[in-house]
Amino acid sequence: MLGPLSTLDEVALRPRTFRSPRSARPATQQHVEIPEQSLLRIPVEELLSFVTEVFAAHDVPRARARIAAEAICHGDLTGNPRIGLAGLTRTYLPLLESRQVRPRAEPLVIADRGAAALVDCRRALGLWAVSDAMDSAVLRAGRYGVGLVSLRGVNAFGRAGHHAGRALPHGMIGLVLATGGERNTVREGVNPLGMAAPGGAYPAFVFDLDAAGLDGPAPATAGLMLLVEVFAGLLSGVEDHDHDTGLFVMAIAPTALRSADGFYRAASALFGSLLGWDDGAPIRYPGWREAEHLEQCQALGVPIDVHLYRELAALATDLHLPLPQGS
Repeated sequence: MLGPLSTLDEVALRPRTFRSPRSARPATQQHVEIPEQSLLRIPVEELLSFVTEVFAAHDVPRARARIAAEAICHGDLTGNPRIGLAGLTRTYLPLLESRQVRPRAEPLVIADRGAAALVDCRRALGLWAVSDAMDSAVLRAGRYGVGLVSLRGVNAFGRAGHHAGRALPHGMIGLVLATGGERNTVREGVNPLGMAAPGGAYPAFVFDLDAAGLDGPAPATAGLMLLVEVFAGLLSGVEDHDHDTGLFVMAIAPTALRSADGFYRAASALFGSLLGWDDGAPIRYPGWREAEHLEQCQALGVPIDVHLYRELAALATDLHLPLPQGS
């Protein structure tokens, strides 16, 4: 954490278990094609424990390693394996082995004003550092209604939406903005925006914007890029650092402004109004299918491509770790 703060009061806005509402179901059963089996399934806890041990074997403190494991497995747990565990051997371990990432770096708090702080992570593992910043923002929001942590000194950090989602168990709204070190540009490969909000009676709204998705109308795209640059770049001071990433991490406690019951009912009405069917296809908002896939993983195991499993097996052999067994 980025400094000791008071414990959060309990709030009533816990994220709800996925359950498809009756009004959102089609009148007749839909035919679903079942693809040929080509994946192995690994129990969630076994996979997270294995990845934790891999990071720990690379000198990442065990508590940080667990948080990093949750961040990198986010894509696999929510149905987006392209942005998940596949990056372990391609991105994160090479960064650790080349010392571009310092596994035990202690973040330096440059300024702390209670509700807001500026922190230099000093090349700590981004998968951990951004989640830690959101946890700190949540603690600050528990005291002040809003918590903001501006970060720099962070390398690859995974999906902004995952880190924003750490606010959800506390009934809060999470927002993460990120930019590269060059002015007025969103660095290729950096996930520039992630947001998570409680969905009331429905699954939480979790939205990720890819840099590749910034291809809309020029004025809107330029405006969004500048918004990200102002909050994630100018506040963090990252423009003075080459090959660095600046982040804006914020948590908002709705119950600081209105009743928990009022917010819950309003969120349920908002997200419930977005559900429906169009020509037999379900209409859903970002976060719905991810919540459904997560529950399937918890019940059946995490689907892992056989090629990725071979990479994990090679890692297990190299590091003398037990390999989680797929089924």
